[in-house]
Amino acid sequence: MISIIICSRTASISDELNQNIDQTIGIPYELVIIDNSDNLYSIFSAYNEGVKRSKNEVLCFMHDDIIFKTNDWGIKVMNRFNSLKLGAIGVAGSPYYAILPGAWWSGGYICQSIYGEQDLSYQPKQDNALPVVVLDGLWFCVRKSLFNTIRFDDTTFSGFHYYDMDISLQIQQNGYELLSVYDISIQHSSGKLDTIWLNNALLLQKKWENNLPIFSEKLPYFKEVTIEYAVLEEYIRSMKKNGINSFKILSFIIQQLVYYRIKRFKISFPFIFIYLVTRYLLKKLDLR
Repeated sequence: MISIIICSRTASISDELNQNIDQTIGIPYELVIIDNSDNLYSIFSAYNEGVKRSKNEVLCFMHDDIIFKTNDWGIKVMNRFNSLKLGAIGVAGSPYYAILPGAWWSGGYICQSIYGEQDLSYQPKQDNALPVVVLDGLWFCVRKSLFNTIRFDDTTFSGFHYYDMDISLQIQQNGYELLSVYDISIQHSSGKLDTIWLNNALLLQKKWENNLPIFSEKLPYFKEVTIEYAVLEEYIRSMKKNGINSFKILSFIIQQLVYYRIKRFKISFPFIFIYLVTRYLLKKLDLR
């Protein structure tokens, strides 16, 4: 069965969420609420505590502000985990995780099945799902037995960002499949890309640099470069929004390109780079 683990910003979850889970899950379940009203936990340590307290074979990690729009979603989850190769499922993610720092969605090569937002899929769906290498943390389920070898890394990270990317990469590196599914619909609110998000992006990049980029299938070089620079562009926008000055941003861009991308340059790169810069300038001038 399923253990639902929630790091709650209040002493207990809302009656609305409690009722929503009970009316939609469709199977027996256990609620493990980590009271974080005093902000004693990071999301990493809260979820590790939740894993310790949980009793069931599938663990469902979720935000405390989501609403399920699909009935009997618990049955759908358990049916997925009949496949012993499956490590985790979610409702949003990507089959490519860049070596340049930034959000998993920034490159546009994504899966998404979120209520009230456009469904996105990078290729035709198979059995209402697509393989990914990372899953978004708004809601995701993991086979509990994997936590004999994986854990939420509360040593490297703090705060409430990138727990989902790091645990996804751990699952993927242990040889298990991850799926983004389209037969479960969830409504949620967006998060904030603050300075902790910026910092944790770099910590994750450093931790996994020998493995990145990670992908479920090899992409053409042009597609890879396009994704990588779209990811970096989003990170730069977030730097600007958080008040980081232009000189530091320029220095950061040079450091990223030299350290992480120059070793991946191919003969076609200058032409691709000119194309990307031209497209960016046209966009800025509202000519595209």
